[in-house]
Amino acid sequence: MTQRKSPSASFSLVEVVLAIGVISFAIVAILGLMPVGLSTSHSAQDETRTPQIAQSILSSFAGQAQSQFTAVALPLPSPSSVPSLDLSMSNSSVTNPALFLYADNYGNLSTSATNAIYSISVGTNNTPPGFNSNSANQVTIRVVSPPLPNQTAIPTPTQTVRDYTRIISKY
Repeated sequence: MTQRKSPSASFSLVEVVLAIGVISFAIVAILGLMPVGLSTSHSAQDETRTPQIAQSILSSFAGQAQSQFTAVALPLPSPSSVPSLDLSMSNSSVTNPALFLYADNYGNLSTSATNAIYSISVGTNNTPPGFNSNSANQVTIRVVSPPLPNQTAIPTPTQTVRDYTRIISKY
C-alpha cells in the first residue's frame, strides 16, 4: 500500500506568524544589548588609553630629568607651544595645573581641544616626602574623559577621572 501525499505540505499562516514573532522577539532582545556592548567597549578603551597617556608623559619627564630638570618639555607637534616645566621649582596641583593639555583618541597630545577625547592636567609637588628639595618632584597626571573645557573646570560625576603619580628625580 502506498501513502498518498497531502496536496498542501506547507506551513499554515498561523505557523508562519508564530515563527516571525519568535524571530522578531529574538532580534529585539539582541538589539537591546547593543548599547550595553558599546558602553562597555568605550569604557574598556578608556581603561587602556588613560594609563598609556599618563605613562608617555611621565616617561618623557623622567627621560629628560637628568639633563634638563629645570626645563622639562613634552614632545608636542608644532605649532604647539607648551612652556617647559621647571621640576626644581614647580609646585601645583591637578586642580590648578602647571600644564593643561588635550589628547585625541590615539593619545596624541595637543594644546587644542579640537578632536579631544581626554583632557590632561599636570600637577607637581617639588617637596615630595623623603627627598631633598630641588632634587625630586612628585608629578601627578589627571586624565579626564570626556574632556574638561578648560583648566579651571571641575569634573562632573558623568566624567571619568584617573590620577597617576610618580616621583621624578634628577639623580
